[in-house]
Amino acid sequence: MGLPALRRTVTHPAVWSLPAMALLVLAAMPLNDGFYDFWVNYDAQGDAQQYERIYTTRIFRHTSGFLCGQLLALLVGAALVRRNSQARALAVAVPLAVLLAGVSFAVAYPLARARTGSFLTTPPLDDPVLVRVLLCELAAYPLYAAAGVGLGALLGRLRRRATRWPLVVLLLLGWFVATMTGLLQDDRFNAPPGLLWAVPPIAAGTAIALAGLSLDVWVGPAVLVGDWGRGASVALLVGAAAYALGLNLLAAWTDVAPGPIPNGRPAGRHARVEGPPDEVGAGCPPPPAAQAARVVLPVRRTAASRPSPYSGGRHRAANHQSSDEAVRERGDQA
Repeated sequence: MGLPALRRTVTHPAVWSLPAMALLVLAAMPLNDGFYDFWVNYDAQGDAQQYERIYTTRIFRHTSGFLCGQLLALLVGAALVRRNSQARALAVAVPLAVLLAGVSFAVAYPLARARTGSFLTTPPLDDPVLVRVLLCELAAYPLYAAAGVGLGALLGRLRRRATRWPLVVLLLLGWFVATMTGLLQDDRFNAPPGLLWAVPPIAAGTAIALAGLSLDVWVGPAVLVGDWGRGASVALLVGAAAYALGLNLLAAWTDVAPGPIPNGRPAGRHARVEGPPDEVGAGCPPPPAAQAARVVLPVRRTAASRPSPYSGGRHRAANHQSSDEAVRERGDQA
């Protein structure tokens, strides 16, 4: 295997994305451990607040790295379409995203179980709220991968490469802001509901946050205010599916190749145009083929067609001889 082939194999998304997913889960686990204390309530008091802290931390631990994994699935889809056609990239990206979701769960679940104490007696997979959040967050992986294929196909058609990277940076920054907006929701979604359907990262973060923060524990007794993230989970799947379908249809619609023309040249500014010269291309320079046709090549004369410098003298001598003979004939007749 040569160096170019080895480089192409190592840089394939199927090779680097799975280890990257495992590393993202490991890196996000400490952040999820301290999320409640840092962002929600650093001094939980009373049984209700203590229970909310333990239960919310349990959900955050079991979904560790899932939000990063959804972004990774989007980038994997965009990377695959640069190496393959759109249809083939979709066929590879969706199963690969399912593998990414499996890696996320396989790495996060045992780590979360090891960090969770014995205060909660219900097993994690027997908790309907936690199970619903896990299924919805993992089901978004293939949808994001399909959306990444459409997005990558559209970005690949930008002629200037310098235009693509600012768009990618803006996408990453916007993704971070949207995710944090969802994670910082408490009790209920305190923003226009349309954002949950229009911005899937907000819905993904809100579904995880409200799964543990739907109780108002600042009053006694605690009152159920939110819906345990059920509406945000539905909005996540619907929004991600809509983006996946819309981006791929838009990319397929814009990828219309010009049809062939009779002279075999691609349609464009060098295409051959039939019609009278006064009706076609008035005021425009003719195509190269017409310019070449107008060139007048010099004609090379042969020896037979070239006049001899001595031909004029011979013709004059012959004419003089014929005139003398005519004078003698008239004298004889006289």
